[in-house]
Amino acid sequence: RFMPPEELAMQSLTKQLFKSRLFRGIYLERCFVEQVGGYRDVVALQYTERDLEKQLLGSAVKLQMFYQRFVPNMWIGITKGSMGSYKHTPNAAQLDTCVWTELSDLAFGEYWFSIKTLRFRAHEIQLKLKMIRPVEPEAMPTPRRSLSIRRSSTGSNRMAAITAGDNAQSAADPVTEKEQVPPIGLADFVNVLQQWRQSVVTTIYEFMAHDVNKRNIMGTIRFLGLLIFSILSGAVVALRFMGVFAVRFLFEISRFTHTATPIVFKLIEFINKIIGAFFILLTMIWKDLVVNRGASAANTQQPMPLEANNRFKSLTYAPSEPHRRSPRN
Repeated sequence: RFMPPEELAMQSLTKQLFKSRLFRGIYLERCFVEQVGGYRDVVALQYTERDLEKQLLGSAVKLQMFYQRFVPNMWIGITKGSMGSYKHTPNAAQLDTCVWTELSDLAFGEYWFSIKTLRFRAHEIQLKLKMIRPVEPEAMPTPRRSLSIRRSSTGSNRMAAITAGDNAQSAADPVTEKEQVPPIGLADFVNVLQQWRQSVVTTIYEFMAHDVNKRNIMGTIRFLGLLIFSILSGAVVALRFMGVFAVRFLFEISRFTHTATPIVFKLIEFINKIIGAFFILLTMIWKDLVVNRGASAANTQQPMPLEANNRFKSLTYAPSEPHRRSPRN
């Protein structure tokens, strides 16, 4: 159904009015609602929640008047007193206003609830509640001693005395016999399984009746289509980015290799020369220490020839070629 702008604005305003409201409520029972064709949980407001009761009843009346034009049989999950199969019993601890909602795996009793949001369905307006914590039973107050002043007058003298008395005296409770717990048999397990089956069937029926419709199916198909399109487009962009990155990386690596190769070769050559010079130095030191020392010792033992003892040595000159003058033209 197409929603006009005023309906969308009204829904948004109502959600903002009740969102995150905290209150105390009493989970009473689970009843079948013919207007929606399903079961709803009945939560009665605690007697101190009178402000919330006024707001809920006022909003329910306004919503009912607003939806008379669009959905005449709109079910609003806010009632006062008995409604349908639910028979309200007056109780001093609770108000007459009840909230019809859906709770999961919650035992009957008093709890702190928080209003999460409002659900606007095709034929139902429901408050979505969240259980915060259970309300612990209040302890009975201990009897207090009261002070009473007794004044007695005897003649002209007055005497004041303060006496302490107990307001309540403990009485001996009669001893009651413990009730015997009946044994658990096969029929109990069968009943539990039937209850589970009934709850599963009810949940599936409510899901198929309220959530599986044309609008939700089209929305799911649209969402899946957009999701698949986003994944494919993201994969294409990622592959393109990886390709560009790989090409740029290889280009920079080749450029760096081309630039750094001569430098690396020069460094290797320099280190090679240093190592070669070091080994040559070691060879020369070894030659001077071992070879030349042995040769000098052998030369000192042999007598020197006579020619070596001569102070002056003869010089021999090689004849040079005569210079010839070039003929002049």
